[in-house]
Amino acid sequence: MLSAAILLSMSQIPTTSTGGNTELLRNETLLKTGALQNAILNSANFSSIATDEKGVIQLFNVGAER
Repeated sequence: MLSAAILLSMSQIPTTSTGGNTELLRNETLLKTGALQNAILNSANFSSIATDEKGVIQLFNVGAER
């Protein structure tokens, strides 16, 4: 669900730019959205664990550390 928010944020950035700043804008938006996603996940009072298709843990939040 939060990944969808990142994609939505990224899709709202213009794909053409007159100053070559498109990539810079996309990177800045991605960083800000990623920081928001991390803040939301780490403030939650539940554990969240993401694994890859083999079951190897790829990321987890603060709640999962408890």
